[in-house]
Amino acid sequence: MAGVIPNSGENLALELLVNKGTSLRNLVLKLFQNNVTPGETDTASTYTEADFTGYSAVTLTGSSWALTPGAPSQAVFAQQTFTSSADQSTQNVYGYYLVTDTDGTLVAAERFSDGPYQVANNGDAIKVTPIIRAS
Repeated sequence: MAGVIPNSGENLALELLVNKGTSLRNLVLKLFQNNVTPGETDTASTYTEADFTGYSAVTLTGSSWALTPGAPSQAVFAQQTFTSSADQSTQNVYGYYLVTDTDGTLVAAERFSDGPYQVANNGDAIKVTPIIRAS
């Protein structure tokens, strides 16, 4: 991920690393439609979730991530496709973000470098391969 791991995501990672007061959680992949550049002090409420017809957030189960140690180490999830199921008013999608499934804590966010992508027609699709790199 070339995006941002905000303070809340860094804190969660540290809690998990030292086993302090945190249980394991799945992440939820969401698209955002507001024109924002991810930043360190963001929270989940910074992002306006996409709501085009056919859209729904995707839970990324922990056992399905592929982890690769190295320089940098990374976690990769299989590509996810978000597809419009009807013709509709155009919606710009600027990027994606990850939150925890238990309490919605923002973990990471990335703005598409070649976006925004427009969703307007039945069959329009946005593909995202979630990657988190620890450098």
